[in-house]
Amino acid sequence: IPAVTQLVTPDWIVRYMVQNSLGRLWLLNHPDSAIRAQMEFYIQPAESETDFLKVASPEELKILDPACGSGHILTYAFDLLFAIYEEQGYDPLEIPQHILSKNLYGIEIDKRAAMLSSFALMMKAMSKDKRFSRRKVSPNILEMEDVTFTSQEIKDYLAKIGKDLWTQDLWEGLQQFENAKTFGSLIRPVIKDVPYLRRRMQDAGLFEDLFLSQTNEKVEMVLEMSEYLSSRYHVVVANPPYFGKGMDAEYKQFAQDYFPISKADTLSMFIERNLEFALKHGYVGMITLMSWM
Repeated sequence: IPAVTQLVTPDWIVRYMVQNSLGRLWLLNHPDSAIRAQMEFYIQPAESETDFLKVASPEELKILDPACGSGHILTYAFDLLFAIYEEQGYDPLEIPQHILSKNLYGIEIDKRAAMLSSFALMMKAMSKDKRFSRRKVSPNILEMEDVTFTSQEIKDYLAKIGKDLWTQDLWEGLQQFENAKTFGSLIRPVIKDVPYLRRRMQDAGLFEDLFLSQTNEKVEMVLEMSEYLSSRYHVVVANPPYFGKGMDAEYKQFAQDYFPISKADTLSMFIERNLEFALKHGYVGMITLMSWM
C-alpha cells in the first residue's frame, strides 16, 4: 500500500507538506533566510511564533517518512535541504553526504519500495556529486523485517549474555518484530536506548561469538529497527496507508491492544504514532482523508 500511494501523490501536495513543516521550522530559526522565495506553497503564519524547536545548523535536522514508499517525499525534502545547506555556505559537493547520512530517514515494509526509495535518494545525491557512489554513504532507509527466535536460540543467548543484561525489556523487545512487515512503523519498541544496549552486548563479547552468529544477525536487525522506531525527529512527513474495514483478525487485535483510541483505521493510528515520532514543537505533515475525524 505505501508504494502505491506514494506513486500517485501529486507533486504539489508533497511540496506543500515539506515546505510547511521542514521549511517553516527552518524559517522560524532563520527568519532572514532566502529559501522562502523557493517555497511556492509556503503559508506565512498569521502570528509570530516564539515557542519553537531551536535548530542552529542544518546538520541537526532529522526528517522521517515512516511509510516512505518510493521516496517521493524524501526526494523533495532532499531538494529543500540542499538549498538550506547552500545558503549556509557548505561545499556543494559535501552537501549530499550530509543530507543522506544525517537528515533523511525512511521506514518501509515493502522490499521493492524500500529499494526504490534508496535508489531515488542515491540518484538525487549523484545529480549533485557525480562521484557520490564512491563515498560509501548509504541512504537511511529501513526495510522492516519479520524476526523470530526459536526457544533454543533464546536459551543459548541467555546462557551467554548473563542475567544482569537479560532484562524483561530485552526479552520482550526481541519478540516484538515477529510481524514487523505487517505492523511496520506502528510498532512501539520496548528497547529504547539501543546504543547503550549495543555497547553492553559488545562488552560481553556477544557479537564475536561464532556459535551465535546467526542469532546475532537477527538481534542486530531487531536493534536497528528499534533504534529507528524509538528515535525522535524534528519533522515527520508521510502519506500513510489507509484501511480499516480490510483489517484481518490479527491486525484488529494489534490495533485494539496498542491503539485503542485510533484503532478504526491505519490512517488514524499513523496520526497518533507520528505525533510520538516528532520532537516537542516538531512538525508533522500528513496526507489524510477528509473523513478521518
